[in-house]
Amino acid sequence: MAGDQTKMEYSKQTNHQNLKILKASKDPFGSHLKLSVILPDGIIVIRWGLADEDYLRIRDIIKENYFDSLEAGYQYELLPYVVVSLDKPNGKQKFLANLRCVQGNKAARIEFECSQRFAGNIEWFKKEVRCIQDLEHLKWESLI
Repeated sequence: MAGDQTKMEYSKQTNHQNLKILKASKDPFGSHLKLSVILPDGIIVIRWGLADEDYLRIRDIIKENYFDSLEAGYQYELLPYVVVSLDKPNGKQKFLANLRCVQGNKAARIEFECSQRFAGNIEWFKKEVRCIQDLEHLKWESLI
């Protein structure tokens, strides 16, 4: 059983389509991502709240045609990990998250600076979310 769970966690973390970005926007309740999340027991669409600075960075990445192509079919995925680096001159921690841009058979990882809140949410997702029930409180239909 333990081996099966390890295998499941590994496949969840390496499946880049786990967190497919459907939309990045703002509404009266704040900035957010609309994410399609694939888990072993199914798919759920959630609202992932964002700090304004995270929203602006992600929005700017998504607005660009990363491969400098006018073709349609760009998809963006939120990768489930964050890197922490130390800004040496200031002695301050910097959090770096990643999106994956996919267009046809091309893919690229795009790193961006994120807030500590965003980094914490990624860590929560990675460590605590195992099934759809863990995300029910963020389900898109129940929050709009």
